[in-house]
Amino acid sequence: MSESSEARLSTELELLQAMYPDQIDYNPKSRELKFIDNSALLHLRIPEHYPETALPDVLSASDRSKNDLRDRMQAAIRHLGIAKGDEALDAILGCFQAMTASTNNSNDLQGDTDGPLAHAACTREPSKTVIIWLHHLLALGKRKLAVSPSSPLSGITKPGYPGILVFTGAASAVDEHVDVLKAQNWQAFQVRFEEPVRWDFGHGGVVEVETMAEVVKLIDVGPKGSRRKEEFLRAAGIK
Repeated sequence: MSESSEARLSTELELLQAMYPDQIDYNPKSRELKFIDNSALLHLRIPEHYPETALPDVLSASDRSKNDLRDRMQAAIRHLGIAKGDEALDAILGCFQAMTASTNNSNDLQGDTDGPLAHAACTREPSKTVIIWLHHLLALGKRKLAVSPSSPLSGITKPGYPGILVFTGAASAVDEHVDVLKAQNWQAFQVRFEEPVRWDFGHGGVVEVETMAEVVKLIDVGPKGSRRKEEFLRAAGIK
């Protein structure tokens, strides 16, 4: 496993453990990951060259009633449309949650392992990243609100003059959090950058840092870090 792949997997696992506390168990020796959601179980093996050239293998999958979903999960993952080299665990876990919710409420999927019913619930939710420029971010209440989204997100905030907010994750969760923040009383609140792609940071959740240099350091990670750093600097008005 390359150093880059190992670092990306480590970052991805950290984010997932922040999103799903007490639901994920990863064994680095066997490279096996277990995800438990309301008694449903997904058991994956992470290949050596993930995420650069290979996707996780489904060792087993079952819903709360212990119905075998392994074949359905494998078929659904194929239909997620995950590009080679992209992190996939978040999408796979979300797919598993959607599938088990469907099988727990209905028997419609019975016998359908590769048709539209097997993966209809697993359409990959769009992602989004936004960079917001504020005239200032000083009030403790606003700072606390910025780092406490109601849905799982990853992000960075910098208080002071100017204030900076960077959020990434599922598009619906990002939009919801931005709308909540926008409803506050701001002297200036400008969404200066957005793209339908999830950025990878070296942490899970939303963290507050003190300086612009710290924001840049957290953004400049992974193979796409350099390009994203440039995009951030332009959005922040530094370049």
